[in-house]
Amino acid sequence: MKKKIMSVLLSTAMVASMLAGCGSTTNEETSDATVAATKAAAQESTVAEEGGSETTGDGDLTSWILEDDTNMSGKVNFWIPFKGNAGMDDMIADFNKTYPNIEVTLNSYSNNSDGNMSVNTAIMSGEVDVLASFGLTQTWNRWSNNLFEDITDRVEKEGIDLVANWGTDAYKYEDHIYTLPCGGLKYFVSINMTDWNEAGLGELPTEWTWDEYLDACAKMTKVEDGKTVVYGGSDFHQIDSFTFPRQQVEGIDRYYDDSTGLSAFNDPIIVNSLKRELKAEKEDKIWYPKSVYRSDSIQVQTPFTQGETASAISPTMIRFIRDTENFPTDFITGFAPYPVEEKGQENYMAGANIFSHVGIATGCQNEEAAWAFTKWYATYGSKYLTLAGHMSTWKGTEISDLVSLVFGSEEEAAKIIDINSFKSVIGDTSKPTFVESHMTAYSDVTSAVQENAMYAFNDTMTAEDAMKAATEAADEAIQNDK
Repeated sequence: MKKKIMSVLLSTAMVASMLAGCGSTTNEETSDATVAATKAAAQESTVAEEGGSETTGDGDLTSWILEDDTNMSGKVNFWIPFKGNAGMDDMIADFNKTYPNIEVTLNSYSNNSDGNMSVNTAIMSGEVDVLASFGLTQTWNRWSNNLFEDITDRVEKEGIDLVANWGTDAYKYEDHIYTLPCGGLKYFVSINMTDWNEAGLGELPTEWTWDEYLDACAKMTKVEDGKTVVYGGSDFHQIDSFTFPRQQVEGIDRYYDDSTGLSAFNDPIIVNSLKRELKAEKEDKIWYPKSVYRSDSIQVQTPFTQGETASAISPTMIRFIRDTENFPTDFITGFAPYPVEEKGQENYMAGANIFSHVGIATGCQNEEAAWAFTKWYATYGSKYLTLAGHMSTWKGTEISDLVSLVFGSEEEAAKIIDINSFKSVIGDTSKPTFVESHMTAYSDVTSAVQENAMYAFNDTMTAEDAMKAATEAADEAIQNDK
């Protein structure tokens, strides 16, 4: 059962020392090392039996958020990987419109090994009141090492419905609540509307298959003198982004096989996805090559905003296209959902998967002020994460407000984006997504798939051989970790 799996994983995490557990993802764009999925049917069967739920409820979204006394005073040291100009200054200023007497000090840390280690040290020194913890690996380690206060009683007393507000109550540790879900990441296709319209592709799709997306990429690809000058598309620059379709189809962990507890890299969905990407990049030459991303140390937003790719899959493109000073574009960007393998499938990549969690740090100096800020940030304040390329996962987020927040106004937004597709693809918080359930030997499993996939991208292995080697290495690591 899912809960039993999580309990085993969390117990394993407790054995590891706090500092040894602080080196998972290197930055917020490698977030998919902390996301996976639970298929709706599986959710209904396993979670109901285990006393939880992961379907959106109809509970109270707002009445519990504000304290009775919004004139309460206090100081809150808030730590998050984002800086003030990435929406955090505006978020705090907005908070102070409601709580004018709570002084919030922003502390920005790097979401890498050293940065997370410094956060944990600061918590033990009593320097952190509220922490936004990025990545489930880091968050689990903090739960298991008592770096977050237990807020179970607060949540139950105030009647906070986790399912109604964030779509899941899965993120507990030993049946206790230490953090609230907060920000998320949503993968979508950004599209250069000039290239799209020149190719005569019509209306932007509200759903489409991989075959349809690749057909559009082929039509948008431009070749001069035998050389591709505009690639029709691009997968995300992360090496193992070809594993995402397993989440889209199955609604389960892309790395792990639930039935065996071993790796899933030999799953036909993953193998075929890698073959599809290799064909698009190397044979058809309609996708920007993954080998170039890696060899030149560039990320997906660079060729897209420079017009070298007509479309691109990315969870954080909004951060860059709104930064017209550093990433100027001479085209309108439209948006389409992540493609599906077959028409009519549930798309578990359509929603914003939960990536960050917020809670009161152990040793907090003013728990009441910290609690007031925690609740506000996880709800009303979470919309400001969009300015940094992340998404709110709170069900009460207003879509129309989001456009003005990110771009200043709908009039300003219309100069650089297609507003309707932005609202339907990015602004909608109701679409299905997934939660993570496996972490066994995660670093070794990640290394296995990335190392062997690069052999395929560099033409030294076939897709089948690369995933066979990845499976063998990952399974050995998982078995040794049990």
